[in-house]
Amino acid sequence: MTLPTAAADQAWIREMATGIGALRGAELVDTVLAAVARRLDSELSTYAELDLATLRLPDLAADRPVDRALVHRMHHQVTDHPLFAPTVRRSHRYPGAPAQVTDVLSERQWRQHALYREVLAPRGIGAHTVTLVVAPTPVLRWYQFNRDRAFDAREMDLLTRLQPALIPVHRRACLPAGVALPGGATLTGREVEVLRGIADGLTVPATARRLGLAAGTVRKHLEHVHRKLGTSGPVATVMKAVELGILEVPGRRS
Repeated sequence: MTLPTAAADQAWIREMATGIGALRGAELVDTVLAAVARRLDSELSTYAELDLATLRLPDLAADRPVDRALVHRMHHQVTDHPLFAPTVRRSHRYPGAPAQVTDVLSERQWRQHALYREVLAPRGIGAHTVTLVVAPTPVLRWYQFNRDRAFDAREMDLLTRLQPALIPVHRRACLPAGVALPGGATLTGREVEVLRGIADGLTVPATARRLGLAAGTVRKHLEHVHRKLGTSGPVATVMKAVELGILEVPGRRS
């Protein structure tokens, strides 16, 4: 029986990879949430993004109608989440493989944890949680699935084999497009990311940490941005980028 089950899982993964290859944005997230939730018989499935440099949550989603304030509270408390706390506090990079809370805490300890006791349990959300990270930096992006029974070895293996199919799709979906400038020059997607870091008030080293780059590489990208925009200095560069519509006015992004 094991072989047919494994074969069926692998066929499902191939079908998923084919089906989501061209998707972007909410359509991609909603499709993954729905498909994996059905496969795992999850009671609540969510998706979130956390900017590790600013600890802002730019995006949240759930697979069914749910109090958005609840999802916000769940993910705003990610600094206390047993799986994410070390990463958010910058003591180490998030581990690559899908993980259950019970990989780091006993079920009894998790049920006594404030996040479970105060946020999840009162709403009848299952104690067993598995996270599937699709981008560890500069913005931590992950799917989370909750139910009242543990995820077994076959299900964890399924998620482990699914993850490599999801990561490149999300990477392509999240990388900003290049921006054509007056005069024929183009800012690359990476240069736009660097520019956004500076617009968020980050230093070059902080922008480098956000993007997982060397500080020297970020400086080189900034040199290119200054040359293409005809500016010097962060304030003039950000103002020019806003004027050209490359960036939104600082402080107005959701």
